Amino acid sequence: MASATATLNRPSTEIYIGGAADERSRLVLGYAQARRRLMAPSGRGVQYFPHYRTAAALELAQRMLGRGHTLAMIGHSWGADAALRVAQRLEGEVLLIGVDPVAKPALPLSFLQGRPAAARFVLHVDAVAEAPDRSDRVKAFGYLAGGGVHRAWREADETIATRLNHWNFEGMMAARGAGGRSAEDWLAQGLPA
Repeated sequence: MASATATLNRPSTEIYIGGAADERSRLVLGYAQARRRLMAPSGRGVQYFPHYRTAAALELAQRMLGRGHTLAMIGHSWGADAALRVAQRLEGEVLLIGVDPVAKPALPLSFLQGRPAAARFVLHVDAVAEAPDRSDRVKAFGYLAGGGVHRAWREADETIATRLNHWNFEGMMAARGAGGRSAEDWLAQGLPA
């Protein structure tokens, strides 16, 4: 007999949230569009939101979880901050991926919050560039303005350290961690039982 409740394995819906100016740079937007084309034959849904549209991302996430879909939320820079805030308001199981997260300016108490209850697995992909460029200076300014990285990312189930620049979202998604898995692998293979 099949269960009516979904168990999180491979996400059936992926929600990408881009950072500041992503609609202009298209780092995450372009990746999500390519991913949508790639996933279309499998029926997996892929959606994109800019970091300032958290209410719309939350509404979609709640709707998908309510329909029994499994869900992955992937955010870059300020988009990771937004993905974390959305996940904190969800009921259900979520694969939460922060790609070089940068906290938005907020009350200091928000940094004390740990992982969201809905986050069954938290992956933090961190970029410390070998040859810093303008994007890394923007990230550094964001760290100063926002206060760094939220505790949920600092205490992630896994952290993948890269030597990439902050702008290289696609490279960070493909970067492999100590266990040999990348963020793309987590999306494709699912979570450990």
